[in-house]
Amino acid sequence: MKEKIIEVINLKKQFGKNLILDDINFTINEGEAVSLIGPSGSGKSTVLRCIADLETLTGGKILIEGHNLQDKGIDKKIKKELLLKTGMIFQNFNLFPHMTVKDNIVKTLRIVKKTDVKKAEEIAEKVLETVGLADKKDNFPNELSGGQKQRVAIARALANNPEILLSDEATSALDPRTTNSILDLLKDINKRFGITIILITHQMEVIRKICNKTAIMSDGKIVEEGTVKDIFMHPKTQLAKEFVSNISHESFESEEKEEVKERSGGKIRLKLKFNEEQADKPYIAEIIKRYDAEINILGGSIDKLSNTVVGNLTIEISAEEEKIKTIVKWLEKN
Repeated sequence: MKEKIIEVINLKKQFGKNLILDDINFTINEGEAVSLIGPSGSGKSTVLRCIADLETLTGGKILIEGHNLQDKGIDKKIKKELLLKTGMIFQNFNLFPHMTVKDNIVKTLRIVKKTDVKKAEEIAEKVLETVGLADKKDNFPNELSGGQKQRVAIARALANNPEILLSDEATSALDPRTTNSILDLLKDINKRFGITIILITHQMEVIRKICNKTAIMSDGKIVEEGTVKDIFMHPKTQLAKEFVSNISHESFESEEKEEVKERSGGKIRLKLKFNEEQADKPYIAEIIKRYDAEINILGGSIDKLSNTVVGNLTIEISAEEEKIKTIVKWLEKN
């Protein structure tokens, strides 16, 4: 069973008279990739800053591996060790422009961990290889693309050998293709090294790509939380429905192999794709009436692409082999 690595308990945060976070509660287990999503001003970045011990809490507590970092009685050595286990990735990279890529990482190791130069250079080259930038070690930040700069920022965070990686809108300034490459990298880091990742984002595609759990925030509160699949497939609140309304459910269905024909005895699993003219036709009822077959609906969605409505429906048909062949032919025809 995975251990709890972060516990946020009754977290409150005020700036002056403004209550920014109001009774926030959630738990993250080691190795999970979790997202906090919400509109601008919902308080998600403040939660991240509180976890990183960059803000003083107004109320509640945050436990890292069971330790309350803001407890005045905490051992200073333990607190320092826990903070070193947490790396942070920012939206605007925060690189030193006058230093090479390699020196950006070496400098951080020298300041944060007092690592000697030779060891720091070895670590820098290793993490740059991990993020695919070994050949850019002698370049300066202004010679890199936005995606490459973000990879350097990730490498710098990895250099401290963290157990937790905090990402604050790390892909929001990047184009879709570059965003995908950064998300693939973070997903690989999560799986390969078992690093716990917390992502702050307003992009649902980011969540679908990498996270297994998510919490949706509004006005300083968590209004809905659960597995990413449950939030996408069965959103409960209006805000969750708005976030997922334009996202296709296809990837979640494919995780269960519902996008392919799959035979097992007298069963077949099919994905039906239909256009706007077909969306209102009772195909399932017609099959049951015509062929007396048992049909189980496994999932589906209707998406609006520009001005066109398209949809898909995943079903499982249970019937005799010959009857299944007949039904498939009828579906292909219609």
